[in-house]
Amino acid sequence: MSAEPASARRDGSLVDVATETISSQILHGRLSAGDKLPTERELVEQLGVSRTVLREALSSLEALGLLETRGTRGRWVATGGSSERSRTLVGAWLHQHAREILDVDEIRSVLEAHAIRGMSTWDAIEAATEAAAALLAQTEALERGDAVAAAEGDAAFHSALGAYTQNAALRSLMQGLIDASRKSAYAVYSLPETAASSLEQHGRIVEALAASDVEGAARLAQEHMLDVARRYSAAPQGPEGRP
Repeated sequence: MSAEPASARRDGSLVDVATETISSQILHGRLSAGDKLPTERELVEQLGVSRTVLREALSSLEALGLLETRGTRGRWVATGGSSERSRTLVGAWLHQHAREILDVDEIRSVLEAHAIRGMSTWDAIEAATEAAAALLAQTEALERGDAVAAAEGDAAFHSALGAYTQNAALRSLMQGLIDASRKSAYAVYSLPETAASSLEQHGRIVEALAASDVEGAARLAQEHMLDVARRYSAAPQGPEGRP
């Protein structure tokens, strides 16, 4: 099999960088719901990419429901919960990117389970308290229809699970993978069914940690990390973008 052309690899990387830069501004509140995006010309200059790369990145963010186009008036940061069309697009995006999501989540599942197994009894109880607070924040975010805040809560939840390992390199690697998963986390929490499933799984992990069942928590965390990507990679898409 011939290698992928260098130009294709480079453009793909630039699309990822542009997508991550814009989504990060949204996820961290530098662009708020209802804000109009700068023009394509301004974004091309700000990001240092071609118009083709920018448009692909913007299309990806629209598919995730982070952006919306209003006719010829430009693009805005999406407001409110996902419409049926947005849910369809998000489901399609998850299905399309399931392989790469699974690749990252397979690594995360192994590292996170390893970190949990290294917890002491008191570590597990403290981690349960921190993870429970993140879970409560996620629940409240979803009740008000804020998928972005729910995705941020997901990052906080998983950061709490990895914080107790004494291996600084492992903590850093886990945090990097959590950061790399923010787009897929937003997609998961934009869909009511996958959001509810994720919160339920988080709850079971918290219960196991609170009971100092470190092995059980590690197993539940590993299963949780692989759940969404496996479902979307294994099943054909339904008429509404769901497997």
